[in-house]
Amino acid sequence: MPPSYGNNTRDTFISDANFDTNMVIILAALLCALICALGLNSIARCALRCGRRFGDETAEQEAARLAGTGLKRRQLSRIPVAVYGASGETVPATECPICLGEFEKGDRVRMLPKCNHGFHVHCIDTWLLSHSSCPNCRHSLLEKPAAPESGSRRRSDVVVVVEPPS
Repeated sequence: MPPSYGNNTRDTFISDANFDTNMVIILAALLCALICALGLNSIARCALRCGRRFGDETAEQEAARLAGTGLKRRQLSRIPVAVYGASGETVPATECPICLGEFEKGDRVRMLPKCNHGFHVHCIDTWLLSHSSCPNCRHSLLEKPAAPESGSRRRSDVVVVVEPPS
């Protein structure tokens, strides 16, 4: 004998099934709305962040942004290298501030432009691949070139300025 469901009729079972179907549709729609809202939020945050980065940047903000970017190998090769203890080459420091090792005769020392600080080539190259400032004095090695001619909308690149030591 089948179980007794009281006064439940076939219509009640159909309405329960419709209720379950409607609930699934509503939950799916809410999930889609949540995903769309999160996507729009991410796009808006990215647009604001990118717009702020290159918009009205003060000189201090620009210097901080440039200091957090490293140099490329091509730019590193432009920075002069001296041989410690070689005739005619003068390196003002006697030790590498990064590894704290003494310079020995014949060591290759990279002399940073402007601040004239010297470091072992392998020490400073590792540093400059992830930073663009002197680890001693934090002087930036990057500068923006002169503004492009009016009418030119090309974004200018950042260059390494290498000046001979004075």
